Amino acid sequence: MTAVGFVVTGVIEDSHLDKGNPARLTNAIDYDGRICGASSGVKDRPNAYYLTSGAVICVKSCPRKTDFTEFICYDDKQAAADANETTAWRLVGKQKCMYEAKTEEFLNRCLYQKDKSVNSSSAEAAASEYVDLDQVSIPSSYSDSDSGTWATGFFADMYELRGYIFGFGIGIAVFLALGYLYFLRIPGVLFLMIWSIIVGIGAVLFVGSVMLYSLAQQWAQDEDRSKDEATTLQVVSIVGFVIFVLYICLICVMRKRIMLAIGIVKEASRAVSAMPILCLMPVFQCAAVVIFLVPWTIYSIYLASSGDVKTEEVQADGETTQYKTIEYNNNTRLAFLYLLFCWFWTSQFVVAAGQIMSALSFSAWYFTRDKKTEGNSTVFWAFRVTFFNHLGTAAYGSLVIAVIKTIRAVLAYLQRKAKKSGNQLALCILRVLQCCMWCLEKCMKFLNKNAYIQTAINGYSFCKACRAAFFLIARNVLRVIAVSYVGDFVLFLGKIFIPLVTTFLCYLALGYFIGDSVHGLIGPLLIVFFLSFFVASLFVEVFGMAISTILMCYCADEEMFPPEERFADGSLRGAIKKTQQSAADAKVGPEVKEEEANKEDNEKGEVLL
Repeated sequence: MTAVGFVVTGVIEDSHLDKGNPARLTNAIDYDGRICGASSGVKDRPNAYYLTSGAVICVKSCPRKTDFTEFICYDDKQAAADANETTAWRLVGKQKCMYEAKTEEFLNRCLYQKDKSVNSSSAEAAASEYVDLDQVSIPSSYSDSDSGTWATGFFADMYELRGYIFGFGIGIAVFLALGYLYFLRIPGVLFLMIWSIIVGIGAVLFVGSVMLYSLAQQWAQDEDRSKDEATTLQVVSIVGFVIFVLYICLICVMRKRIMLAIGIVKEASRAVSAMPILCLMPVFQCAAVVIFLVPWTIYSIYLASSGDVKTEEVQADGETTQYKTIEYNNNTRLAFLYLLFCWFWTSQFVVAAGQIMSALSFSAWYFTRDKKTEGNSTVFWAFRVTFFNHLGTAAYGSLVIAVIKTIRAVLAYLQRKAKKSGNQLALCILRVLQCCMWCLEKCMKFLNKNAYIQTAINGYSFCKACRAAFFLIARNVLRVIAVSYVGDFVLFLGKIFIPLVTTFLCYLALGYFIGDSVHGLIGPLLIVFFLSFFVASLFVEVFGMAISTILMCYCADEEMFPPEERFADGSLRGAIKKTQQSAADAKVGPEVKEEEANKEDNEKGEVLL
């Protein structure tokens, strides 16, 4: 990636790739189709000054104050305007010139600013000395309107309430996230929460089916209703009853596994509470991605600006609007694809390294007899082991995902080409392939995450870990399903509960302490909600990894150790005893007894503590 970046930035010369010029992308196009600061004739004028008509004039610098004696005009009109103010004001009326108005430079654009020393009639007063205002219409600058009032008040509120915004959006949100973990550990809370939802779904199916059947009977006796309408409603009600019966059967089959899932979620909350510093893991991952994005973005901008610029014109309502397009050769397109692949691989590598580190922390916590000895120091140990032992595993797993994402990007490009050409058959085939690759990506992400957990538990390489994870999931597929649904529900509640409560508490605080001293509360409250939602998302990411790791550790614990030597604690120990007893009574136990065929995967019961 660095080699491509050096070529497009001009550090290294290469005949296959042209040197880029970011001004081609960032700078505006003037009234004559020239790129300010890049095209011939305006290379020394990078800033765009806007006339009230929307036309652009390239200027060296943006005017800092309003001056009715200085004018900015089309190139062929500038000399005449400078020589005679009457001519200048007439050109202003024809929208070929504009007096210098107070502006602020932003991204090479001169943005009009409110000038308190002048008003909307000041321009007309200055022009009246030179031209007849009945014959010449003098436009005002954009800054004369009050459109910026709301934005000004919004940012003023942001600054005034910055303590409340960050205090609630981050501080209170973190406190609520940790409180949510302790709430889940209260005896009976999680049990009541999950089974209430399960019973509620069944009740809705049954009551809904009964009501539909009753309504179908009424429609059958109603002369205003056709027989087909009543029959259709009756069939739907019967289908509802069938779904209800199947749902009850499914719950009966899954009831023990649902109880196990509840126990695993409780243990996961204990693990995260014991190592709260893990909640900062996504923050460090974001920082790593940002560090990578700095050079990557610079290289991408230079590469994007290395093509051939062409100016196009569009006619609308009698006005001509110009815009620029950039055409690229095949070498540049391949360089784009390579940079995209680098982004996919690096971002997925950061995610994979974080997952391995989290899995090491949680597996070490699980496979410890005295769990009170585990804390934040375990996280630092996991970081050291990940950095020195498992970065290759992270690179391998992230490479697989990066390849799939790159293929999807190529398919998306081909889809756009097929859509433009009108080839419906090719478009349909590409959509099917895109769907298949999407499914493959989801499956591989799921398998990769569990492979990293196997690496954390047993120290396996990536391929061996994938194999071990696949067969471990296959042997415990019902458990995985139950834990996934219970875990997803708990995570969803946390993701909604934390930002809503945080925003409500902030609203109460602002209403009590601030009152009417700000322009409005909606803006600050929205910022608080989004900040707390971000914090909740970070928390959910770590908590979700904890649930998956504890589940895999539990399954491995059952298969690697005899009952008296297992590491399961709390509610999981009771779940093991019940499962063992049920297996002994039924004389079956694919999920609880040692699997002879998998001894190679679990040789010597290696566990990283």
